[in-house]
Amino acid sequence: MKKTKETLSIEIDNEKVKKVVLYLLAFLFPLVLLVGIFIYLKVYPFGENTYLPVDAFGQYVNFLQYFRNVFLEDGSIIYSLSKSIGGEMYGLFAYYLISPFNFITLFFQKGNMTFVFDIILILKVATSSLTFTYYLNRRKKADFTNLIFAIMYSFSAYVVTYGFNIMWLDAVILLPLVVAGIDDIVHSKKNILYIISLSLTLITNYYVGFMVCIFSLMYFIYKILIGDLENKKEALTKIGIFIISSICAALIAGVILVPVFIGLQDGRADFSFSELSLDKNFNIENLMSKFATNSFDLEEIKNSAMPPVFCGILANVLTLSYFFNGKIKIREKILSLLLLILFIISFYIKGINLLWSMGNIPAWYIYRYAFCFSFMYIIFAKKRI
Repeated sequence: MKKTKETLSIEIDNEKVKKVVLYLLAFLFPLVLLVGIFIYLKVYPFGENTYLPVDAFGQYVNFLQYFRNVFLEDGSIIYSLSKSIGGEMYGLFAYYLISPFNFITLFFQKGNMTFVFDIILILKVATSSLTFTYYLNRRKKADFTNLIFAIMYSFSAYVVTYGFNIMWLDAVILLPLVVAGIDDIVHSKKNILYIISLSLTLITNYYVGFMVCIFSLMYFIYKILIGDLENKKEALTKIGIFIISSICAALIAGVILVPVFIGLQDGRADFSFSELSLDKNFNIENLMSKFATNSFDLEEIKNSAMPPVFCGILANVLTLSYFFNGKIKIREKILSLLLLILFIISFYIKGINLLWSMGNIPAWYIYRYAFCFSFMYIIFAKKRI
């Protein structure tokens, strides 16, 4: 029997409701989970403890308070006398404070910034789950199994071990949208989502945004090579759209990038390309242990640390089975494996790892792009379902 217009309309409406419920759950589940963890740990306001690991205690709470002062008191994003003996603030503001989540500070008193830090952290983790679910479910019927993979992403080792550097989490949130935008270019030649999401990534944190740009190039090449290579004209058109769109995103972000670049010329950023070397960051045979544990201590963030690649045991099982799935083309599996190997080489070789950081030697947290690896790893796991 042919479906009537009324029947089709009801089905469409039901599907919209299911998607709304799916996205609400994707946001609320990690939020409730984190709140539950904070309650268990008796973190304020559920107890007298605070959650301010490492730099969060020494820097970020003060930065959030300064953000509040800019809008409610006499702070300035250009210059401040509160910075040592006085100094330029734009670079600091651009790196740490441009995230729209920081506007939450305006609704609290100065003395509540430790609490605000936790709120921002929880909301960013929850939003990363939401955007990842959107990526998996766009243009498809509501699939509630996607919640499992969204939790893998939002509670990956990177988020757990590096996530208290809350200024980097905006890139974790926006990465699924950037990749969705690249998919649009490859499949339909549409570029709006890619331009908007990439420009926002560069604006909210230009440093990690640079790493997302590197990954975007890698992912675009991967998608082009997986596709139909016989139509060279079609491939060249997509390459042109990608290049022009990337330039447009950089130009839009230029309102932030240009002043920062000028400010960095005074030597505060040590671009040490002379430090490029083939030395190793860790013993390669020890890497497998990081796929089996989400362990964390101070050593996990020092310059001698292993990369935070754990996404869950289920992710390991599904990703491994992806490469033995006979329904997936050999070319795709080979390219997928090469993409993961390229990440591992980046982690392993100091010089290549340094290139991801714009040649600037990191002070701890040396694998700041590891969330891109986690993203692809979980995507391969999802493809096995």
